[in-house]
Amino acid sequence: MNIKIKNQHSLSLIIPAYNEEESIEAAVLVNIEVLQRAEIEFEIIIIDDGSKDKTKGIIEEKFAGKPNLIFFSKPNGGFGSAVRKGIELSSRDYVMFVPVDSPLNENTLSSFLMHANKADIIVSYRMERKGYSNRMKVNSSIYHKLISFLFGLSLKDYNWIHLYNRKIFDKITIENGRIFMLAEVLIKAKRLGYTFYEFPIEMEERTSGDRTAASYKAALQTFFDTIRFFFKRK
Repeated sequence: MNIKIKNQHSLSLIIPAYNEEESIEAAVLVNIEVLQRAEIEFEIIIIDDGSKDKTKGIIEEKFAGKPNLIFFSKPNGGFGSAVRKGIELSSRDYVMFVPVDSPLNENTLSSFLMHANKADIIVSYRMERKGYSNRMKVNSSIYHKLISFLFGLSLKDYNWIHLYNRKIFDKITIENGRIFMLAEVLIKAKRLGYTFYEFPIEMEERTSGDRTAASYKAALQTFFDTIRFFFKRK
């Protein structure tokens, strides 16, 4: 694979991690390998979101001093706060985040890079939500319909991997620290006139670690975050 972002721009890849001791080392290594094969300028930013297991220690032991790798550990604040911190630390032209349980593969990265010049934000959507229980699928469907109805968006998936032209974060301030953060960026980007392009990708099924979206607490928080944002920004 030798597909480059238009004008050979560079990429910041953010990996938020919470209690990922079983998967973090392999995930980082896979991402490094895929990015090196793509022959683009990149940096990987790992954000430990206050893990209670050995995640932080593994990262420090295995990746301290590695070129093109930034590590930051912070108190637990939620998925959105980890991605937000990664964006603050990023320095490349494009920004992308990937979950620990879904590291990049060549097909996924190739697709993002091919589409990079088509819009300000490239939005991928999952063809199948692998490993989701029926309850999680219902929650996801309700959330998707709520975002679409309240904010006039018509994308197929608000909570998966996105590629951002970094210029949008000069205009967008991220407020939410949890799952709603991803939708918040899209909503604010739409209001500012930024463009979207979406395409389908395969989702890897999680085999270890904590699935935040599976908890009732996370579902309720996301619902209330959505409603609060709607009335605040109406």
